[in-house]
Amino acid sequence: HTEAYEWVKILHRDVSAGNILITEDGSGILIDWDLSKKVGTWQFMSIARLQDSSTRLHEVSDDLESFFWVLLYLVVKCKSVGKINLSQNMQSIFDQSNGD
Repeated sequence: HTEAYEWVKILHRDVSAGNILITEDGSGILIDWDLSKKVGTWQFMSIARLQDSSTRLHEVSDDLESFFWVLLYLVVKCKSVGKINLSQNMQSIFDQSNGD
């Protein structure tokens, strides 16, 4: 992501759990660059983009915040404690949030 932005000023605009692949050696690959336009998976969008997606331009910080939300989502989703199923709870929280 950093190289794409620094070299040709391209932002991904849809960093999400579904657009990150992990290779066998543990490297990460960000896919779906062909869709680098104003879309975004709302569960992983930056707060600023959710609050003003019609007029505010997408910035590097928006993609970086999306990486943070993906990391948080995956860490909590993959960790279950006792009888609480955090995976289901996180899925529900991320899918039901609407920015209100």
